[in-house]
Amino acid sequence: ERDETRAEAAPPPPATPPRPLPLAVAVPAAVLAGLALLVAFPPYGVWPLAPVGVALLAAAAHRRRLRAGAGLGFLTGVAFFAPLLAWTNLHTGYLPWVLLSLLQAAYLALLGAATAWVSPLADRARWCWAPLTGVLWVGQEALRDRTPFGGFPWGRLAFSQGDAPLLRLAAFGGAPLVTFAVAVAGGL
Repeated sequence: ERDETRAEAAPPPPATPPRPLPLAVAVPAAVLAGLALLVAFPPYGVWPLAPVGVALLAAAAHRRRLRAGAGLGFLTGVAFFAPLLAWTNLHTGYLPWVLLSLLQAAYLALLGAATAWVSPLADRARWCWAPLTGVLWVGQEALRDRTPFGGFPWGRLAFSQGDAPLLRLAAFGGAPLVTFAVAVAGGL
């Protein structure tokens, strides 16, 4: 009888730590994130896909090491910016287009690394995942809008919301508030 009491009083075994998505799922999710973001912008204009792209990148980079998060963010950036900026090669040639696309993708690599870095906080307090996602996107866009040489704001989440109800928020906080709202929707 004492053995049964001891077995009941024993602490439960430690829970297995949460794991990231398998890499075989995370890599396609990161590429799909970039394509979803692309289709949210004109000429396609399927604005509901912008939060889907945000969610896919967040899920792919969540619980990753910084380098892996950066790599997944970079994949998203290349899938998004290379086709989005294809118009730039009409007057400048292919090399500047490729370099500009890779530079812009590097900002999404920073976003992927930042998402991986804040993952422990999002795991401890699930309610903060959506606002964190919004803050990270707005921060990435603010950096991209200012660097280098005055920045290149093309491809902001807010610019994909031309016909969306969230566009009304621009009257209160401009493009950063619209971006925040779209990213929060993706974080949810």
